[in-house]
Amino acid sequence: MIDLTKVATVFIGRRGEHHYRNIEFDVSSLLEDKYPGASLNAIYRRPDGIAYPVVTNYVDGVLTWSPSATDTVQVGVGRLEIRVTDCDVVGKSVRILTIVEDALDDGIVQPPEPPAQEWLNHVLSVLAELDVKEINSLLNLIYGLLTNNYDLLNTTHDLIEDMRDTLYMRTGIILNHLHPIETATAPDMVSRRGAITFTSINSGNNLVIGTVTYTFVTALGSPAANNVQVLIQGNIRNTVKKLAEAIRGIQDIANIVYGSGASPNPACTAYWTSRIFSIGDITIPSGESLFLLERAENATSPLTLTSTATATINAFTRASYLRYVLSGNATGTGGINSVRGPLQTLLPIGSVVIGGQDGLLYPTAYDCHLVTLCRQSDTSEKELDLYISNDEVNFTRISRSTPIGADSSNAGLHIDIQLRQSRVPSGYGLYISMGSDGTSASAYCDLKFTYHLYPVTLPAN
Repeated sequence: MIDLTKVATVFIGRRGEHHYRNIEFDVSSLLEDKYPGASLNAIYRRPDGIAYPVVTNYVDGVLTWSPSATDTVQVGVGRLEIRVTDCDVVGKSVRILTIVEDALDDGIVQPPEPPAQEWLNHVLSVLAELDVKEINSLLNLIYGLLTNNYDLLNTTHDLIEDMRDTLYMRTGIILNHLHPIETATAPDMVSRRGAITFTSINSGNNLVIGTVTYTFVTALGSPAANNVQVLIQGNIRNTVKKLAEAIRGIQDIANIVYGSGASPNPACTAYWTSRIFSIGDITIPSGESLFLLERAENATSPLTLTSTATATINAFTRASYLRYVLSGNATGTGGINSVRGPLQTLLPIGSVVIGGQDGLLYPTAYDCHLVTLCRQSDTSEKELDLYISNDEVNFTRISRSTPIGADSSNAGLHIDIQLRQSRVPSGYGLYISMGSDGTSASAYCDLKFTYHLYPVTLPAN
């Protein structure tokens, strides 16, 4: 056996010999365990300079060549090179010199086949043995597998894209938890707030806010500039809700008609609530109310707020806190008979918007993370519950029994209490209820609430 790691000279036969000798080559050094699926072929150049591929057999690392009469037709020194091919990788053996010795003329009439003809004949015979139908079936099977792989790759690609989008979204949520897009406090003193609570509304009654007049009608017409007509609804609650929408500039051609310069109200926004709320130390009783928030910041010009309907008006003013009166307190040792007070509106439905009340009024999700105790009437132990609602009919508690209190009833306490609760969905209002172990139904707490706002495109969980 010939070692291809060394230069070799090989006697391949005498002139005219035909498949008499089997010459074996150890090709393991060419394959090197790195190309187990590679193909092997041998190129022979006869002494007369003609080069062509020769027929070989490969078994277990050994390549065998049986020279034919075509290979031994010329006496002299030739050359053999063995090549390994794996895709675009080509390897070549060391130089192998071949020797053909002279022999007696044996009178052969038929000349040997032309160079490479035997190799070609061998290839053709192998091809002739192939089953075309079987090959076609195999090709169809391969095509099917490739198609399945293509579909699988597409599915994998889609899953990776979904995973990428999910990771982007979750990363956004995490970053947004760490750095919310906006933080606000309710109430704050940068803008004024007011209120009006209606007990009766008749056709022709009006409400004037700033430069805009809102008239209640039973049939819509064509209002003049700075005038708005609001269609009276089936009950006072729905009429007040529709009035709040008109002040915010909501388009509803079946129920609201705007004159020029009146959509939305340039001075304030309005949100309906039926619950108790406060403007500073003034408590607004439950009823069909408008919670009014000034658009401008740091404004000092008087802001008109009048109505010919039967209503109670609280003029625009600045409020640095909201007051919760502990009306659930009752006499009894240690506050044994004291219970939670009524739900009180902190943030009306739809009032938490990106960019403040002077923006485009896009409601967004939020969470209340801090309550500040500004002052208290006594040092009793107090607890606070948070509720949310989008209709003020059904309420969901999201935080229970947060301790509120201090050992002093002096003004300006500013005790900060951290809150933890689930994120409030976009459009929901926030409400509080409090109780204590005190016995005075007129006891109170003055509070401020700080909350984070989150982009509307991020989910609430």
